[in-house]
Amino acid sequence: MPVFALWMIAVAILLLAGGIVLWHNAQLHQQQDATSAFVDHQIRSMEQSQAITAEDIEQQAGLQFRIESNVWRKFLLRAGVVETPLFYAILVGPGILFTLLAAYFGGVLSVIGTIFLYVTLSYFRLWMKAVRRHQKMVRQLPAFLDTMVRLTIVGNSLESAFQATVLTTEAPLRELLDRSNRLVQAGMDLEHALLQKARVFQVLELELIAAVIGVALRFGGRADMVLERMAAFMRDREYAQNELVALSAETRLSGWVLGLLPIGLGVFMVIFNNQMFVTMLEDPIGKNLLIFAATLEVLGAYWLYRLAKSV
Repeated sequence: MPVFALWMIAVAILLLAGGIVLWHNAQLHQQQDATSAFVDHQIRSMEQSQAITAEDIEQQAGLQFRIESNVWRKFLLRAGVVETPLFYAILVGPGILFTLLAAYFGGVLSVIGTIFLYVTLSYFRLWMKAVRRHQKMVRQLPAFLDTMVRLTIVGNSLESAFQATVLTTEAPLRELLDRSNRLVQAGMDLEHALLQKARVFQVLELELIAAVIGVALRFGGRADMVLERMAAFMRDREYAQNELVALSAETRLSGWVLGLLPIGLGVFMVIFNNQMFVTMLEDPIGKNLLIFAATLEVLGAYWLYRLAKSV
């Protein structure tokens, strides 16, 4: 074979190899461009979703603040009641029925007494639910602090330890912490978020925890030791409080009975025998006696309540 032909074959092979290398590089660049475009698209999508999420969180926080600024809604929030048409139907329906029955079988005083009794009992039922939820929240706080302290000791910051502990907390404390966590995600400091929700739910112990966290975030220090001691103190306080409640149960029950029994008897007489009160109201002396008796009853109920509260 002539030498020229060999050189031509060698050049052709080199050109073929160069073409293959160029084609391979073009494929790599194309894949890299496609990957970069996909990554950029995902990043933009994530940024948009995060912006939307932040906006939604801010809107939820603003809506939450407007809801919690209402006294009635704050009371329902502490009682764990969700405002729905069914709730208001169950709340108002029996009252309307009893009022109509009182108007049919009695008179104006019977209607007034029935409305007063039903509103008082309904409020007392919701108040008892709020008290039980508050007590359960306070009992859950030591375990919440223990978990948060363990996460802090292994190297987590207070914010990350708080967010991780929220996921392991049960209701009803979980609801309070979730609301605080949403405020933190919206840009509020952890201290102020906990403080705001503690005031809404009227949990004084959480206000102290918020103060400790705020001092630790601003000035540093061993916040884990302080929180651990607070958890131990809360357990000791709960044990002492339970013992005191057991010892003072008779006194408190006597205070409730002595305070509510005259009011209950008076309302019962107004509902089922209002003619006697109508006669007394028409007489100036009877009207003064009724006003004097109501005043004494209010003062007596207040002092008995203070007596039961003091023990």
